[in-house]
Amino acid sequence: MNETNLTAPGKYCFLSSSSLKIIAMLTMLLDHIGAAVLYNLPGCTLQNTAALWTGCPITLYGLYRILRNIGRISFPIYCFLLAEGFFHTKSKKKYAFRLFLFALISEIPFNLAFLNAPFSFQMQNVFFTLLFGLLCMMALDKQKQLALSKSFSPNVQTSNSLFIILFFIGLATMLKTDYYGAGIILIVIFYYYHNNRKMACIIGYLSFLWEPFCFPAFLCLPFYNGKKGLSMKYFFYFFYPVHLLFLYFLKIYLLK
Repeated sequence: MNETNLTAPGKYCFLSSSSLKIIAMLTMLLDHIGAAVLYNLPGCTLQNTAALWTGCPITLYGLYRILRNIGRISFPIYCFLLAEGFFHTKSKKKYAFRLFLFALISEIPFNLAFLNAPFSFQMQNVFFTLLFGLLCMMALDKQKQLALSKSFSPNVQTSNSLFIILFFIGLATMLKTDYYGAGIILIVIFYYYHNNRKMACIIGYLSFLWEPFCFPAFLCLPFYNGKKGLSMKYFFYFFYPVHLLFLYFLKIYLLK
């Protein structure tokens, strides 16, 4: 019996990889405007009921919450695209190196934007989460190949895979990368359900119920057509540290 390819683009699939990246970038930008800029402004508290301007029903804190909620859309899309990239990249090692390089490049801008200091171990940027997710998928793939060559029993395969997943969940949590171990879990879901996008979205959202406003992201993913779209590869990498630096200087300017 031929296996049905549930990831084949359907009639209404109109979102390319670059389209999803643009959605993720814009929603991430709004999220970071809230977290890096608005949150640090005087009056951005739940107790402050002053409107943004006369007649406006929204307070500064209300605007902050709106932007943060919109920002929940970005991370699941990045996780989905990471898994897609894993299955389509020509070199997984080069892919991992790019993530590691931009994780290092982005760390100081990340610290400045969110922690107001160039160096801090309080939290690490999202590139580290994506890197650990990619390394986890690489290890799971290697374990799968080894299990086939050594004829491991299903129980041994399952225990080995579980150990790998728990290791990277623990690593991300211990190093306090963005989204911690929950990010690794979502990436692994997209990895295992790569051939069944509907199930990937359902289980993925259930794993992220603690972030209910991420729901629109999982509505977008079924419309992915498997195409590259605009060729802006390194733009998406550089956007992350550059926009964080911009928001840091904007915050400094507004707080003068």
